Amino acid sequence: MNPNPNHYCVILAGGMGMRLWPTSRQHKPKQFLDVLGVGETLLQTTYKRFCRFIAPENIIIVTNEDYGNLVKEQLPEVPECNVLHEPVRRNTLPAVTFASLNVCRRNPRATIVVSPCDQHIDGLDSFENDIKNGLDYAERSNRVLALGVVPDRPSQEYGYVQIGEDTDTDNIYKVQSFTEKPMEEFAKLFVESNEFLWNTGIFITGARAFLDVIHGVSPEYTGLVDNVKILYATGQITDDIITDVFSKCPNLTLESGLLERNGKLDVMQCHFQWQDLGSWNSVYAVREKQNTQAQNRNGSFNNVVIDSKSLLYDCEECIVKLPSGHVAVIQGLKDYVIVEDGNVLVVCRKNDQKAIRKFVNDAQLGLGEEYV
Repeated sequence: MNPNPNHYCVILAGGMGMRLWPTSRQHKPKQFLDVLGVGETLLQTTYKRFCRFIAPENIIIVTNEDYGNLVKEQLPEVPECNVLHEPVRRNTLPAVTFASLNVCRRNPRATIVVSPCDQHIDGLDSFENDIKNGLDYAERSNRVLALGVVPDRPSQEYGYVQIGEDTDTDNIYKVQSFTEKPMEEFAKLFVESNEFLWNTGIFITGARAFLDVIHGVSPEYTGLVDNVKILYATGQITDDIITDVFSKCPNLTLESGLLERNGKLDVMQCHFQWQDLGSWNSVYAVREKQNTQAQNRNGSFNNVVIDSKSLLYDCEECIVKLPSGHVAVIQGLKDYVIVEDGNVLVVCRKNDQKAIRKFVNDAQLGLGEEYV
């Protein structure tokens, strides 16, 4: 069956991914890396995933202008007009607005699925079915649809969407509330209540519906968007204008701009298996663990070794990633990250995600830009 010509995909690929430092760096962040050691980058995996049911000419990549060449290298088949360059980093809400304006100009009837590219998805048939159902729902309802999955554990790394009233469609509910990265005790309460889903960061919306919904963000933001719509309509858009508009945009995530400020939102409980790949802890979660007798040495087990040769002794639940040709010999560690890339080696507790950000800031301020 041919893809629906009114269905579009916007892939967000402009972030810096500092929680996967030192592998993810400013000049080449995680979306352009083979983080999982599977032979393709996160961007390439995401693009391929959507090409199963979205026409390739309808897939838009939004990235920072510093990474345009990386997108071109990794996805040479994507037309240049389908790669939108953010001149200034202003987070995901301005990026999605930029893409929606572009798509709406091409096809006012378009319905868009917006997706980050730092995700691991299992169950691609279920994923395709959920996305198609979501596209159909957004098309007929004129509402914005968030995609959620049932949490399998309390986690402070993810956002939570509280399910509200039923809609007239199976597995789709009104959004009651949204909480971004809650404290541990709240995460436990959310999971135990069975009223919350993990927010996957994937959204589905009509292009026009999205541009209508963001009028609730702020009067200033609405004014900026309306001015750009007029300029698009009259053919006056230039790179200088885009740069000027982005520089004036508030730094808002899609979640804080929509989920926390607008009532025209629903959430779908999805059936695919999902894992955000924003931290070494989440990379560890999706990789196969070393548990065979041949791999274990002196009681070591449940370790993950990516593209590396390593000897682990009395180690548990560690993740190791080294450059090709390097060998690590590690003894007596539990729940640790041991990652080397270029001029940086990081050894730290796997579950302390906030520490990585501190390390990056300290390295940048104390050692120099070349280390981040």
